[in-house]
Formats: sequence, C-alpha cells, structure tokens
Amino acid sequence: MTDVESSSRRSVSQGLMFASILLVFLAVASVIIYTNKTLNSIEKNLPTTLVGELNSLSMTLEDISAVVSSARVAAVTKDPLHIAELQSNIRLAHSRIVELRDTYVANNMVNASAFHAVIAPAIADLQIWMGDGVSGYPPDSSIALSIIRERITEAFHKAARIRIESQVGAQNILEKERNRLEIFQRSVNILFIFTLILAFMLISLLFSQIAIKNKEIAANKEIQQQHALLNSLLHHIPLGVSVWDKDHTILHLNTAFTQITGYDATDLRKLSDWSSLAYPDPLYRQQTMQHWKAMGRDGSICEYRVTCKDGKVRDIEFRDALLPDMRGISTLTDVTEWNRNEKALQESRLFEARAKKMESLGLLAGGVAHDLNNILSGIVSYPELLLFELPEGHKMRRPIEIMRESGMRASAIVQDLLTVARGVAVAKEPINLRAIIEDYLQSPDFRMIEHYHPGITTSTNLAPDTVNIMGSRVHIRKILMNLVSNSFEASSSPGQVTISLENKQIDTLSRSNSDIEEGEYVVLTVADQGKGIGSEDLEKIFEPFYSKKVMGRSGTGLGLTVVWNVVQDHNGYINVASSEVGTQFTLYFPVTSKLEQLAEPTVDLARLKGRGETLLVVDDVSTQRLITSSIVEKLGYRVESVPSGESALEYLQRQPVDLVILDMIMSPGINGRVTYERIIQMYPGQKAIIVSGYAETDDVKEALRLGAGRFLKKPLMIRELAAAIHEELSPQPLII
Repeated sequence: MTDVESSSRRSVSQGLMFASILLVFLAVASVIIYTNKTLNSIEKNLPTTLVGELNSLSMTLEDISAVVSSARVAAVTKDPLHIAELQSNIRLAHSRIVELRDTYVANNMVNASAFHAVIAPAIADLQIWMGDGVSGYPPDSSIALSIIRERITEAFHKAARIRIESQVGAQNILEKERNRLEIFQRSVNILFIFTLILAFMLISLLFSQIAIKNKEIAANKEIQQQHALLNSLLHHIPLGVSVWDKDHTILHLNTAFTQITGYDATDLRKLSDWSSLAYPDPLYRQQTMQHWKAMGRDGSICEYRVTCKDGKVRDIEFRDALLPDMRGISTLTDVTEWNRNEKALQESRLFEARAKKMESLGLLAGGVAHDLNNILSGIVSYPELLLFELPEGHKMRRPIEIMRESGMRASAIVQDLLTVARGVAVAKEPINLRAIIEDYLQSPDFRMIEHYHPGITTSTNLAPDTVNIMGSRVHIRKILMNLVSNSFEASSSPGQVTISLENKQIDTLSRSNSDIEEGEYVVLTVADQGKGIGSEDLEKIFEPFYSKKVMGRSGTGLGLTVVWNVVQDHNGYINVASSEVGTQFTLYFPVTSKLEQLAEPTVDLARLKGRGETLLVVDDVSTQRLITSSIVEKLGYRVESVPSGESALEYLQRQPVDLVILDMIMSPGINGRVTYERIIQMYPGQKAIIVSGYAETDDVKEALRLGAGRFLKKPLMIRELAAAIHEELSPQPLII
C-alpha cells in the first residue's frame, strides 16, 4: 500500500469517527432535553419525592421497630449486651430521623413532619434516659428500662398510624403520575438503547483507530530499532564495510573501515579513489585491479597489500557482494597479524623439526665421536709421549710431529661432531667477544683465509664498551672462524667482509615478532657482499653435512652446524638475512656481570711431575688404559689400571690410591658416575679426574658435583693431564 492510500484511509476513518461523535452528541442532547421536560413535569407533582418520603417513613419506622424490640428484650433480661444493642439501635434511629427531617423540610407531601414530631421527641428522651437514667434510676435498672420501653412503644404506635395515613394519601397522587412516568420510561429506554448503540460504534471505532495507531507506532519503533541495530552493527563489527551505488559513488564507510585503513568519506568519494590511495605503486595497482576484475565482484575473496593513510602497509582481505538494487558492498579484514603469526608458526615448526633432526644426528655424531676419540688417542697421545722421550734434533721428531698434528686436526673434526651432539665437554667462563675477535684477526688461521681469498678485505665495527658473556673461548673462536671463512668463500673479488660487535637491549618494542627474549645482549654480526643464499638452501644451512662446497676440499658440512649448536649451548639466538647483495649472520649472546679471568701462564712440564703417588686408571678400552698408564708413569707416578667400574671397586677395597683417573662411559657394567658414587662411600673425599671421549653429560656434571676435580676430554694431552693431576694432588696451588 502506498503512502497516499494509507493517508486517504486514515482520513476516511477520522471522518467516520467525527460523524459518530456528532451523532452521539445529538442523541445525548435530545435525551437531555426530553429528560428535562419530564423532570419539570415530575417536579410539579413530586411523585418521586412522594415515594422517597414514604420510603423514608418506612425505613425510619423499621428502625423504631428495632428500638422497640431491643427495649423489650433489655427490660426483660437486663443483659448488658442487650442494653448495648438498644443503645446502638437508638443511635441508628436517631440518624434516620435526622435524614427524614432534612427531607421533609423541602417536601412535606405525606405528613413527614407529623411523623417526625411523634418520633423525634421519643428518641431524644431515650438518648437522655440511656445516658442519665430516668427519675434517679440508672439506665440499666428495671424501672428505667420499663419506662424506656413504654415510651418508645407508644411513639411507635402513633408513628405507625401516621405512616398508614400517609401511604393512603400518597397512593392517590402516585396513581395520577403513573401513566406519565410509563411513557417517560419507554422514551428514556429507547433513547438509552440508541445512545448505547452509538456509544458502542464510537468505542469500536476509537479502539480500531487506537489499534491501527499502536500498530503504526510499534512498526515505526521496530523500524527504528532495526535501523539502530544495523547502524550499531555496521559501526562496531570488526570488519571494515564500504557501500557504493551503481555509479561507483561511495555511500557509506563504517568506523572499522577507517580504523583499518585510516581513510574516511573525505578521502573516498568514488570507488576509483581507492586504488590510487591504497596502491601507490603503479605496477602493483595494475596487478591488483586486473586480479580484482578477473575474480569478479560478487562473492569474491581477495587479499592485497594496502598502503594505509599513515603510510603503513597492511595485508587486507576483501570480500565483495552485489545487492539486488545494483549497489555493491565490500568487507575488509586486517589479516596482517594473522599472516605474521602464521609465518611465525611455520618458522617455529621448522625450528622444532630442525631441533629434532639435530638431536637425532647429534646422538649419532656423539657416539661416533666417542669411538673416534678413543681411536685418536693412539694417534695423538702416543706421538706426544714419543716426543716427550726424543731429544731435540732427532731425525724421527719431525715425522712424529706431523703424525701428531694430523691427529690433532682429526681431533678438531671430532670436536665438531661433539659440538653437533650438544652439551659439549667444555666449561664456560666470563669472556669478552671483542678480545676474541681482535685475537683471531691477528692469528695465522685468519692470515691463511686472507691468503686464499685475495681481493676480499675485512672491516670491523667493534664497540669499545662491549660487556662480557658466559662462554667457551674455544668455541666462540670456532664459530667466529666458521662465519668469517664462509663469508670469504661466499664473496667475489673485490668484496668486503664486515665484523660488527655491539651491546643491545632487547625489549617489547625492539623484539617485534622475534623469538628473542627480553634482556641485554652482546650482538655479533658477520656480513658479506656475496650473491646470497637461496631460499631453498636457507632452511637447511644449519643441518649437519649440508654444504654447497666440495666436500673434503673446502668444508666438512659441519661449520654452520657447529655455529648453531654453540649458540644454542650459550643460550643465545641466531638470525640470518640473505639477499642478492649479501648475507648477514647476527648472533645474540646474553651478557654477564662477571669479570673476565686472566689467562693462566704456561707451566714447565718438569714442575708438574709426581713424587711416586699411586694412581688408578679405570677405562674399558685396553689401548686407552695403556696410553694413559704410560703417560702417568712418565710423569713420575705409580699406576695401576682396571677395565671396569666393578673391578675398580674391588681393587680399592684391597688397596687405596691417591687419585683415580675414571672414564665416564664404560660398557658393559656401571658407568663412571655410579663408580665414583660408590668409591666416595668407601673413601669420602677420594680425589678423582673424569675423562671421556664424549660430551660433558649430566653424569659428568654430577660426578664433578660429588667432588671429582677436573674433566678432561679424549684424546688426552700430556700437559693437560699433568696439570690436572698436579692440581688434584698438590695441597698448595702451583706458583709460577
């Protein structure tokens, strides 16, 4: 129904309502006029008043009759309750007499005054007698009650005769008016019915109008609520919403749209304004527009990089839909954080997978390294023992030195395997990275790298105030050497490798989406200007034995694996950034407030010899027992050896020793930790040195905690073993 039809209908309804009201008023006016004429006629004959007076006389006479009855009962019983009832009836009769008096003052058609003249004095006397008594008799006495009874009975009889006379007189008057009243009654009834009909019609019409009006009000209220709800949803949903018409004119932008993009209605008037603002790069703008058109505008879902009003670039997902009236609607969702979290999740999964892979490979590498260290003891320790015997200038000295150096190089590779195994056998101390970098840049190892890569220069940017870290000097130097070597090999002449060092505070703002925990770090950066690392290789560079170099010539495939593991063992973090212009490795090491310790000077081996003390060598490998025993004997000690922990305990039950050199991993049987635990139960404070071809495991740490003095890794070096034995057996520290 159109608005014009609705308005016309409301006008007709209002006209009918006004007509009905007018008819009702006319009917009411007619009733009033007719009633007035009738009342005027009635007023002349006063039939109504007459009837009223007769009725008043009858009611008053009934009240007097009640007084007579209660007076008789009270006179007979003299009961206080009956006397109280009498008093109540007297008061009621008095009230009725007062009403009668007010009536006959205006109209006295039926001798109401005569009736009143008989009754009123009697009731007055009774009121007085009931309060004060009669002739000195109290109200509740027999005489007083008898007098009261006689007085009211006499008045009642007189009043009854007057009422009968009045009724007969009034009968004639009422008969005359009866016909006129009947006619009047019929007229009034007809008018009353007509009035009721009109009133019913009017009321029905009014209720209909009210219902229609209420429906309109409810409908308008519902529309307003729906409109308010839609506006509220539009402005509070987390989706940005834009609406445009068929001419591409922007009709509406909600609050979330402006919050996400920064643009409002003043920035966007036409749909074409969006592309130039959101995609300032012409090439990317063309790509997005082509993609958007290809996807279609109805139900399509697209994601683009949008340049917002504040200059930030956000990843925004768009959903478009066409409405039936040819208007279009787009919703925007900021998925920047979601994409960032998804990327972080993928990186975390890759990191976890890499860690598991490294752990598996580490177990394998650790086992291999343990066996190789036992084998290398014959190649490293024996030549060193032979050199200890040969005089300077002996013709065999140089071949044996070459043999030892080869064994040492092999031992370094094994040490890398141990580093891959994590938990490498090394103690950490406060060290300064700046000093390590400066020392390495002056070393023969670095000079050799420069020699093999002419045209590659090195620049440094080392902060002078870098604080100390807790670390292994050997392993930090190892990762520095690996990173610098890789940077030189990745660079082409002319090129430059840059080494930087600085203190850095990582807080909530600076960490952004990084996994680095908040705190203070020393940051080591090694950057080159090479061609970069491909994305397919970047995820694998820290895996053991993964290398693009020629195996056996320029690398073992363990260099970056060692770097990764050493950083992890130092509770640090490593980031790699690579592009076509170079690669940058950034290492974060937690700082320490401890001061760097001074390096101990070299001690003459002659001063480390023993004085015949007894040592027990415990090792499950016979060659290791033989090598270690030989070295200990050359150092001036008495030595015994056993092949297991059980045999060591059996030997010590028979014969105590000054020092035990205890291998940690022995099979079959109990290991070094259990052996040492049982030894100190027999000899509390028993001095011992722990040796192993594996890493510094939890068992090693527990043995050291229980009281073992030093931990030495295989293959054993004569000077290191001599210093460790001397340190354990000497009551005083060695003075240089």
